[in-house]
Amino acid sequence: MTIGDIFGKYEILNGKGLEIKAGTLNLMVKRFSMGWGFHVIPAVQPFDGVFLGTEIPELEVSESDLFQTGRSDKLVVTPALPLKPVVLKNSGMRILPGQSMRFFVKVPLSLQFYHTDTIADYFITEYPLIRLSDTWFGEPDEGETAFALGRHYQKDPELLDLMPWEIICPVLITNHSTLLLEVQRLIIRVNNLAILSTSHGLMTNIVDIEYKGKEQISSATYRVDRNVHGDNQHQLASPRSLGAKSSLMINFHFIKNIYQI
Repeated sequence: MTIGDIFGKYEILNGKGLEIKAGTLNLMVKRFSMGWGFHVIPAVQPFDGVFLGTEIPELEVSESDLFQTGRSDKLVVTPALPLKPVVLKNSGMRILPGQSMRFFVKVPLSLQFYHTDTIADYFITEYPLIRLSDTWFGEPDEGETAFALGRHYQKDPELLDLMPWEIICPVLITNHSTLLLEVQRLIIRVNNLAILSTSHGLMTNIVDIEYKGKEQISSATYRVDRNVHGDNQHQLASPRSLGAKSSLMINFHFIKNIYQI
C-alpha cells in the first residue's frame, strides 16, 4: 500500500471508522452521531509502511478530539504540505554567474480531513505524518518560524530514498548576478506549492528562483514542467496560499556572496 491509497472519499456509518498508520501517525477516526472523533496513539518510531484499516477499537467520545459536523457520513482524506515553510540548511551549493542549478529535496506530508467534500467550510482537521523540528529563518528581528528539513538533497530524484510519507520537491536556482553564490540556508515556502500525481510519483511544483543580486529583490515562481513532471500529471491538492499562481517577490537572505567575479 502507498500513501496515495489513503486519499479519497469514504462513507462511514455511525459507530464505524478508519485506522491510519503512516510515519509516526497512528490515527483512529470514528463516526459519532452528528460528528467525528479523532484519536491519536503516540508512536516513538515511524511505521515502516502505510496501513489503512476499518477495524477500530471501542472509543468513547471523551477519548477523542470530537468535531461536530452534522449529518453527513462522508469523510474525505487529502494530502497537504507542512503548515510552515521548510528550511534546507548547510547545503554547500555554489552557483556561478549566469548558471542554473536544479536539485530535488523531500518534504513530509500531512493528512487533511473534510466532511462531505473538499470545501473550506467542510474542513475538519489535519495531522502531520512525521514531525519536523522547529527552526528560525532570517534575521533575529525580521525572520520567521519554519521547520528544519535537514541537509539532504540530490541532483537525481531517484536517489532521494523517499519514504512512504514524503513527496519530491524540485528546486531550480538561477544566478542572474555577477557574483558567485553559496546557498547556505534555503527556505521553501511550501504554502505556495500544489501536490501533483506524476509518472515519477508524488511531486510538488518546481520552486523556480531567480537571484538578481544582494541589493535586489529576487523572485520565485511555482510551475509545472513536463521535463520534470512528465506528460501525465494531475493535481491532488491546491496550494494553501491563493497567491501561488503569480510571481512572488522575495528577499533571499539564504544566499551568501562569496567574492566578486
